[in-house]
Amino acid sequence: MRFQNAARDGEFMAGLRDAGILTPDLIDKIDAAMGRPDSGALTDFLLAGAEIIPELTWLTWLIRRHGCHRVGPVTLQSDTLAAITNRDTLGDNLPYRFTADDSLLIALVRPDRWAEETQILTPRRCIKVAATLREARALRTAWRHPVF
Repeated sequence: MRFQNAARDGEFMAGLRDAGILTPDLIDKIDAAMGRPDSGALTDFLLAGAEIIPELTWLTWLIRRHGCHRVGPVTLQSDTLAAITNRDTLGDNLPYRFTADDSLLIALVRPDRWAEETQILTPRRCIKVAATLREARALRTAWRHPVF
């Protein structure tokens, strides 16, 4: 699959390969599961591979390499959905819960996009959270089609 934003996505994809998260056989399985599209976004590719990419490898990489915290299951809270009204400006990393001190927990899918995506959420403190790709896929669905 060719990436729609080849420069940004290609560099991140290379990093995932170097880290051993995406191997040639996993890439082929995900591409096949997607129906071998001509082009697409890397985030869509990763979320399509939620059942294929090993969860422990993914979470360990987010925690060790990108300073994420694992706080338990990542699920969207209805008050978070209501408080962040401009969901269209959100990118690949998904806010899902406020903490007691009004910080915002963000499920990290694309560490390379962290700085640009969290700028729209300032002045809140944003905390990187390691989410499984299954959790991230469910969050994305909830953001696009809220059921609260």
